[in-house]
Amino acid sequence: MLHLYPDQTIPYLSSLRKPNFSIGAYRGILNQKKVERFMMTFAQILFTASAIFCLLILALLALSKKKFFTVVLLVMVGAFLAAAFFYAYIEYSSYTKRKERYALQEKRVYGLSDKNSSVSKELNAFKHFQEYRNALHGYEAFLLNFGLNNIDNVSYQNTIRGEIMAGLESQEYGEAYWNTVLNVTFDNDKNTKEFHRQNYELMYVVPSEYEYHDLEENYGDLGDAEDYAFFERMSQLLYIGQKIKSYDRSAESINSLWNHNKPYIYTFFSKRRYDELCKQLVNDLIEVYDTIIATPNYVKFYAENDISDDGFLDFPSQKYTRSFHYSWPFSFWDRRLSESNAVEVYTILKEIQNHYKD
Repeated sequence: MLHLYPDQTIPYLSSLRKPNFSIGAYRGILNQKKVERFMMTFAQILFTASAIFCLLILALLALSKKKFFTVVLLVMVGAFLAAAFFYAYIEYSSYTKRKERYALQEKRVYGLSDKNSSVSKELNAFKHFQEYRNALHGYEAFLLNFGLNNIDNVSYQNTIRGEIMAGLESQEYGEAYWNTVLNVTFDNDKNTKEFHRQNYELMYVVPSEYEYHDLEENYGDLGDAEDYAFFERMSQLLYIGQKIKSYDRSAESINSLWNHNKPYIYTFFSKRRYDELCKQLVNDLIEVYDTIIATPNYVKFYAENDISDDGFLDFPSQKYTRSFHYSWPFSFWDRRLSESNAVEVYTILKEIQNHYKD
C-alpha cells in the first residue's frame, strides 16, 4: 500500500488527544465573529429600511388628501424608526465591546501558540495534512478520468456480453425468452418487422464460429445504438449456440422441452409465418426420415458412416440425395440416430406439420 502521508503528520494525529490544543479555540472565535457581523448587518438593514419607509410616508403626506390617516401612519413609522435606531445603537455598542474582547482572546491564543512549541508543530502538521489531502483528491480525480477515458474495450465488451447472456438466461423458458430466441434465429429486423433467415438458412445460425466466438473482436462504440444492436444480436447468437451445444439431447429431455414450451412456439408462428420460415425444412426432414427408415440396413449404414465418409450421400441412392439442394437433412438424421432420439424428434416434427396443415 502506498504511504502518502509525511512524517510531520504524526505529531498532529497524536496531539488530538491533548487538552491544550488551541485550533479549536481559534475556530470558535471565528464562528462567534461571523455571528456578530451578521447581527450588526441585520441592525443596519433594519434601520435603513425604516428610514426609507419614513421618507415614502412623507412623500405620501405631501400628495395625499387624507392628511389625518397619513399623519397617523407617519407617527407609527417614526416610532418604528426610533426603535430601529435604538436597536442599531445598542447592537453597535455591544459589537464594539465584543470586538475588543475577541482581540484579547486572539492575542491569548497566538501567545499560547508562541509559548508552546508543540502547538506550533501541530499547526504545521495540520498544514501538511491539508496539502497532502488536496494532493490525494487531485490524484483520485486523475485516476477516475484516466479510467473513464481508457477503459479496456475488450473487458468492457465481455462485461456487457455477459449481462446480455445472463439476462436472456434469466428468462428461460418463458414467452419473452422464446420470442427473443426465435427472432434472433430467424433474423428479425426490428425496423421492418421482416425475417431475413428462413428454412435451410437457419443452419448458419450455429456454425463453429459462434461456438468458438472471437471474444477479442472490437464491436466499436457500444454507446452508439447501431453498434450496440449488432453487438447484442451477436451476443444472443453466442448464447443460442452454447445452449444448443450443451443441451441434454436424451429422448426424455427433448420430449419434456417440447411439451412444456410448444404453446410459445405455436403462438410465435402464425400459419403465414410458419409457411414462410420453416415449412420447407420441416417437410424435407419428414420426407427424408420416411425414406431412410423404409430402406433396408439403414441403422447399420448410419452406424458405420457419417458425412465425412465417401458414399455417405449415395444412400439410399445418389439420385434421391441429389434431388435435395442441401445435404443437411441426411446428416441431421445421422446425428439423431446416433443420439438415439430420432423417433421422438420425428414425432415432434409430424405434430408441427399436422398443426399447420391447410
